[in-house]
Amino acid sequence: MYPPFYFSSVRALIALFIRCWSKVKMPSKSSKQKLSHDHDSAVEYELQYTRWVLKTLGIWPMLSDRSTSLDRIVSFFLIILNLFAIAFILIPCVLHVLFREKNPRKQLLLLGPIGFRVSNILKYFSIMLRVDTIKQCFNHVKNDWLEMGSEVEESLVLKNITMGRNLTRFCAVFMFSAGVFYHTVMPLLRKKKVNAFNVTIRPHAYPGYDFFVDPQASPAYEIIFGAHCLFAVANYLITIAACNFAATFVSHICGQVQVMNLRLQGLNQCNEEKFTVAERIASIIKCHVKLLRLSKMIEKILREICMVEVVASTLIICLLEYYCMTEWKNSDPALLIAYLLLLTSLTFNIFIFCYIGEILKHQCEGVGEMTYSINWYQIPCENILKLSLIIAISRTPQKITAGGMMDLTIRSFGGVIKTSVAYLNMLRAMADS
Repeated sequence: MYPPFYFSSVRALIALFIRCWSKVKMPSKSSKQKLSHDHDSAVEYELQYTRWVLKTLGIWPMLSDRSTSLDRIVSFFLIILNLFAIAFILIPCVLHVLFREKNPRKQLLLLGPIGFRVSNILKYFSIMLRVDTIKQCFNHVKNDWLEMGSEVEESLVLKNITMGRNLTRFCAVFMFSAGVFYHTVMPLLRKKKVNAFNVTIRPHAYPGYDFFVDPQASPAYEIIFGAHCLFAVANYLITIAACNFAATFVSHICGQVQVMNLRLQGLNQCNEEKFTVAERIASIIKCHVKLLRLSKMIEKILREICMVEVVASTLIICLLEYYCMTEWKNSDPALLIAYLLLLTSLTFNIFIFCYIGEILKHQCEGVGEMTYSINWYQIPCENILKLSLIIAISRTPQKITAGGMMDLTIRSFGGVIKTSVAYLNMLRAMADS
């Protein structure tokens, strides 16, 4: 039997998650109207989740102009702590696979956690490598809010920002729910084993700690168990941070596209002097140029991250599918539920990236169609040709790519799933042979 410590720790983690979640409230309609009048508050609202995640990862002081020397020192130690959190799980698993475990099937069971940690390290360094570009995106967002022309435009952008925040929430819920179950509930529900000396072996989420300590002795077991629960947060926060970048900036672009559409529709209602029409067209073209510039920066930030995400998701989803089939045959419900939750969360995560890439492509291509759909024939002839520039540039698609080799769209998500299933069939054939 497990001591009450384990169950109390699980209850404490769940209570802490519910408490933090309850503090995150969606603004009411009146508060959104207040946000639209206060640009600083609107920027703070848009980048709220980004700031929370990057502060935990130790990256926010690199982006903030107000960071002090103490903030930079804390940032350095947080980065070291997050890397240690990944290494705490990665190194024992690698040592166990290389030197202890000789069964190929059991080695496969550890390739998934190892691959997930390696991909997180790569994504973590990719985020730190693109700090300057991320800072430029933040400044771009702030400048866009300062140049809003009316409350209607501000409300359109706020509406799209809510979509980006919801995508970040969904990603966090899926990742943390699967992680909490795998690292806390699953070890408690797994079947206990008895060794040759009639000693009950208490299961860990990951093996390999016998290289350093006796993982069954107290308090080593309790420390390792608690460290797994705590350090898993760092791994999932890196994945959430990457998703948040894509969701936040692409939702901002969607808002800017709707602002352009509003200004284009305003050209039809303009009965003022010709120079006023020209100025409005100039503001529309300026908005379009800034939109394209932001999309290029987003693609630059996410290029390496999406490459790692696509490769890792394809392989890890394949392994999780194999684990689910194996545990279904072994009739181990705890492991089966844990693997199903992880499979769902990783599948949903890669779907979010592909869905966001699809939105960006569709929105940027729709600018040309919106420009053509207005009553342009009612605009003075000398100003019509200026709109043709928007239509011409909109024919060049703006997209998010995985390392510049694959566009992230809904179709590419289907390709990732098909590839993982193909690898699964190959893995099953090799295992049967």
